[in-house]
Amino acid sequence: MRSHQCAAIFATAIAVALVSSSVEAGQATRVQGAIWAHGVIYDTVATDTSFNAPPAHATDVIYSFDLSGLRGQRSVSSVAPGDAGYNGGRWWVHLAVFTELGLGIHDPDGDGVVNFELTSEEQVLHHVDLGHIEIFTTEIFFECPLLKHVDN
Repeated sequence: MRSHQCAAIFATAIAVALVSSSVEAGQATRVQGAIWAHGVIYDTVATDTSFNAPPAHATDVIYSFDLSGLRGQRSVSSVAPGDAGYNGGRWWVHLAVFTELGLGIHDPDGDGVVNFELTSEEQVLHHVDLGHIEIFTTEIFFECPLLKHVDN
């Protein structure tokens, strides 16, 4: 693993910890249009629930693009409410990082913002196969549910 990738994983852990610590105990903050799953955008609720180790119960994969090298790509979930394997919003973070090739494909105008969003795990994995994205597992586990998107 390259040193910038290790640093990115560490920074993601810090970012998750900061988000978790900014949520007051007992209060939840709805985040609109936060996570893609199966081509559908979902809202979520930021909670202060994170785990220091994999929880005893099952988790689902969420692909975080927060440190991908580009802005504008929201997280992508492997499952959604109603799926047989959905675990209620308990997540294992996988860091998605655009490769040099991927940066050129996903940001051809070079403005630092993705020109199109990936909206499903299948798309993410397809772009991994194309060499556009590298996936790194982390030791970050947290809980936040997926909710039907509400427009304001």
